[in-house]
Amino acid sequence: MSSPRLNQPWRAAVAGGLVVVAALAVLAAVWSWQHGIVTYDLPAGQGTPELVSTRFVGSWMAGAVGLGTLAALLLVGAGRQLVLALRTRDSNPLPPVQSAEPPAA
Repeated sequence: MSSPRLNQPWRAAVAGGLVVVAALAVLAAVWSWQHGIVTYDLPAGQGTPELVSTRFVGSWMAGAVGLGTLAALLLVGAGRQLVLALRTRDSNPLPPVQSAEPPAA
């Protein structure tokens, strides 16, 4: 029983789909990261300066890091699918070419 061919053109479409999903994951990561930063502005009183405080929400930032990691893994998978769509190594290579005369018998 022979193994299935790895070089199949439909893998290029799968790679394109993975790139689109990775781009959506990056957009979601940016959105999540922006929601993870909250800024508080406390107005100045008499003789006191205005206080600006920044709070980082860990759950939103962890989600952004997870989505970024997912996007990176999807891009690795897309690269693999694209390579398999374009070329594979031949399982039955040609015999080596002899560059010198064979010895006389």
